[in-house]
Amino acid sequence: MWWDTKFTPEEHGDAYERLWWHFIKVDFPAWGSFWSHHIVPLTNRIVDDFKGDAQEKLHVRSDPRIHEAVEALVMNNYSVFYYLARSCAIVSFEPHLFLEDAFIFLRAAAENAGQFLGCFKSQIAPAFGIDKSKVPEWKAIKAGQTYTEIVAYRDAYVHRARLGRNPKLPPESIPKHSHIEKAKFSWRYIQELSEDQFVDGRKHLRVLQRDLMKELDPIWKEITHLMDQRRTSPRYLEFYQLEMDASKKLRPVK
Repeated sequence: MWWDTKFTPEEHGDAYERLWWHFIKVDFPAWGSFWSHHIVPLTNRIVDDFKGDAQEKLHVRSDPRIHEAVEALVMNNYSVFYYLARSCAIVSFEPHLFLEDAFIFLRAAAENAGQFLGCFKSQIAPAFGIDKSKVPEWKAIKAGQTYTEIVAYRDAYVHRARLGRNPKLPPESIPKHSHIEKAKFSWRYIQELSEDQFVDGRKHLRVLQRDLMKELDPIWKEITHLMDQRRTSPRYLEFYQLEMDASKKLRPVK
């Protein structure tokens, strides 16, 4: 479609997308492809005679006929980027790192990724005639080491007393994942662990962020491909409220 290469997050995204896309684009480029292929056509960016200001042009078209399922997909897709990038920004720029902040946002990104895939599989795929067997399974990600660690660290910081520290190590040192279950119940347990049972929290967060993005990228790539194949179908056009104009270009329905 004509908008696929005309718009990019770093040039035509909102303030956060332009500011933070560099955190994402190397390990999660498929997010940008999905954005340009299937988010842009829901927004005022493709409205030639749009009368609003530059900020409003970036928003979803205020057409009540746009299907709520694709709006939900937009919301989850954006939230994956937003929370993931916030976690990356904290780790990259905060001189005094509060680890719980980065883990909270990283967990929120993972949750929204699951919701994105769930929405696609339960609502979009059936409506667009996409074979569900071709849709990636979220349970494979959820059962993996990366997701498991993100959840364990985040829950330990959020649902329990603040994790203790080893007095001989820098404040950003955190116990290895294998110790989290016991560590969240006892400061003495953490204090008595040997130094080799800790990792640098900032470095470990960067690893988890990159690993999550690398696991999400093929999912977004496949969903982009599956939706690309349906872009001229009646249901896609109905959900997005698009139609072919006189020059054979897809435009918003008047």
